[in-house]
Amino acid sequence: MKKGIKYGVKIINDVSGLSHDLATIDILKKYKIPFVIQHTQGDPKNMQDKPTYENELLDIYDFFEEKINFLRSIGIKHNNIIIDPGIGFGKNLKHNMNLISNISIFHTLGFPILVGNSRKRFIKEISKKNDTKNRIGGTVASSIYLMMQGVQILRIHDVNELLQGVKVFKELIKN
Repeated sequence: MKKGIKYGVKIINDVSGLSHDLATIDILKKYKIPFVIQHTQGDPKNMQDKPTYENELLDIYDFFEEKINFLRSIGIKHNNIIIDPGIGFGKNLKHNMNLISNISIFHTLGFPILVGNSRKRFIKEISKKNDTKNRIGGTVASSIYLMMQGVQILRIHDVNELLQGVKVFKELIKN
């Protein structure tokens, strides 16, 4: 993180939700750089081994509340925090669809929401096509849905295709 910041990185994306490296907190305090707190259940080795939740929406919401309270208690500024519910990180198709369908619940936390939906496995599972590079249609559809729900930041691979889809969509709803 330090090297990245020194080379001009403007945002830190912590996929561990502040869990893997205790030095992250010191870096965030020292450099006051915007950062993404992502929810992940488990670690990369086991996160997709039968992920379970009592209620994924509430469990993830509570996770963010706990992290936000902690960050405030150590002096991290409110305007540097971005939240990411972690589509595909320790979640099955049902969890991902429930998160996407109800993403607006996270607006009540008062932070920008980032979603990484691009080319994700849920698109393959719905479309029944197992080609990572041909998930653009599902990416565009889910991105427009997420934007309609007020999601401010999308992590996307195929930027030109998404921009085209968004431009066409905006023109269609204008008329």
